[in-house]
Amino acid sequence: MSHAIVMMYDAPSDAEFEGWMHGPHYDEVLATPGVTSVQRFEVTDGPANRRKYIAIIHTTDVEATLAWRGGADGQRSQDEANARGVTNRYGLVCRTIFDSSKI
Repeated sequence: MSHAIVMMYDAPSDAEFEGWMHGPHYDEVLATPGVTSVQRFEVTDGPANRRKYIAIIHTTDVEATLAWRGGADGQRSQDEANARGVTNRYGLVCRTIFDSSKI
């Protein structure tokens, strides 16, 4: 069964941050046990207090993914993101119940 971790957060939008996020940071996320893909979206409409970005991390082994995220390497990764300006992070662990690509 597949799962997704949905991360909502605020972050800078400058070229240096984007280069780190879409390069070394997502390379590390993709190397996390169970992770098969990552998508990142900029929220362009919604409630006034919404987060600016959403990342969807797809995983085939949610327990392994969460264990890595909760361990020392995952904490270091989160600390680095915070130091680079990620704020207001909020995550949801979701189980796939329908996938139109599988029809």
